[in-house]
Amino acid sequence: MKSIYRKDASKPSCPDGKYWISPHERKRINKNGKPYLQHVKGYCCCYHGPYQKIAEEENIPFDHLFFVLTVYGEARGENAASRRAIAWVIRNRFDKKTFGDSYRNIVLKPSQFSCWSKNDKNYKMLQHPGKNGKSAHEKEVDKKAWEKCKDTFKEVFHASKTENPLPKICHYFSGPPKKRWQEKYFDLPNVPHFHFVKLDK
Repeated sequence: MKSIYRKDASKPSCPDGKYWISPHERKRINKNGKPYLQHVKGYCCCYHGPYQKIAEEENIPFDHLFFVLTVYGEARGENAASRRAIAWVIRNRFDKKTFGDSYRNIVLKPSQFSCWSKNDKNYKMLQHPGKNGKSAHEKEVDKKAWEKCKDTFKEVFHASKTENPLPKICHYFSGPPKKRWQEKYFDLPNVPHFHFVKLDK
């Protein structure tokens, strides 16, 4: 089988090193139906899009950025208690370990946090946190919301587990319950728009 291997001078460049895929050869079929080996350069399989640049601009560790963005996408217009509650759910999932081995993996897991769905109205806002809005006033409001979400992240990330208002709670939803797993929900004081459910032991 003929190889189309070419010398790869690229060096690993990955914001989260464990997602680096080393150079390798991949089996392909050409137009004539004959197999060949295509050389694939090393690359980062981490889904980062514009987020690596945001992390650098904001001086936030890449993995932590996804924590902050999720709080922003899910609760930027909510009060401080609500933002903290969402942040604690994210931290609970990280501490539990079964949801993923990084904040990025946890929040990007399909059908978990709605703001990461490309069909969700909040998704586009994650591309420009703190800079969304058409008017100067709207941009200023968004900037303040982004700053509050960063502060919420720092507060919860560094907090003692004894400060956790939602120990072991890893699920929440908004609006009236529509699914069976949402039926046995409970609420937190001063958190008007989110309901919490204990599904795991």
